[in-house]
Amino acid sequence: MNTKFLKQSFVLLLFSGIFAITAITYMSLQKKQIYSGEKVFKQTNANLDNLAAITIKDSNKKINLQLKDNLWRVAEADDYYAGYNQINNLFTNFSEAYIYRRRGKVSPQEETEFGLGAEATVLQTQDKEGKILDSVIIGTPTSNGLYRFAKFPDEDDVFLITGKYNFPKKTYSWLQQPLLSIAPNEIRALKIGEQKVSRQDILLPFILKGTTKEINISRYLNLFVYVAALDAKRQTNFTPDAWKKNSYIQITTFDGLVVDITVYSGEADEYWANLKISANNLPKTYIKDYINDNAFLYNDWYFKLDKPTGTTLLNAFIVP
Repeated sequence: MNTKFLKQSFVLLLFSGIFAITAITYMSLQKKQIYSGEKVFKQTNANLDNLAAITIKDSNKKINLQLKDNLWRVAEADDYYAGYNQINNLFTNFSEAYIYRRRGKVSPQEETEFGLGAEATVLQTQDKEGKILDSVIIGTPTSNGLYRFAKFPDEDDVFLITGKYNFPKKTYSWLQQPLLSIAPNEIRALKIGEQKVSRQDILLPFILKGTTKEINISRYLNLFVYVAALDAKRQTNFTPDAWKKNSYIQITTFDGLVVDITVYSGEADEYWANLKISANNLPKTYIKDYINDNAFLYNDWYFKLDKPTGTTLLNAFIVP
């Protein structure tokens, strides 16, 4: 065989090998750098108009948020409305969270230390056709609190990402809250059953209807500052006649808002309530707007109350 030909072949093979190694090394480096600065929820951002479902799952619970009639609902609460703040926080993450850097592969022990084991939170988005847009496994914060350890289903490496991922621990915290919030100085009249007290000014005492007797109702005024819903059911999934006891309460504010509350008691100290909002004869203009904007949050819905609130409202009275 020609010696010159062999030398040329050897040189060609050598350069081919060097080129291949260089290309592999370059591609490897490119792979490690390609994610830096990219959006964590890249596909979600590109398909916001087609986004239909968001799932947040950890070792204790699973929350399914679904877009229906242009409003986000919580599937675990009979499709009641998700809280505006919670949804806004999620979409802020979708818009702003980015990948800081690829950390690389870690040992099983490190993966557990980074909170990426069974206890991790999985945040997943889907489009209207059910296609997964993004799926992120979220671990614990870094020691400086600036980033989170994270993994992606199609990647073996661990990443550092930005964003806020302190999701509510309880399902009811995903609901639109509070159910009711009226400050004591806003209340003009309170009716419990057939008894009613009212006042003409916030500095004046409440007077029992038909008398001149002053009545202290501070225990109820303070209660209405914040009433939360622990769960929600549609009217079609709630049977009032199945509950053993109920009570009726009506609140009227100085602005003209009227809130009617019916409380139901069941077994094992379980309490539910139905609320309706309306206006009295002389409401402020903004009260009518408030009712138009918020009546859907109450119409045809029943809400589970915590035991202290349910017990107080069920056994409420003005005069024993």
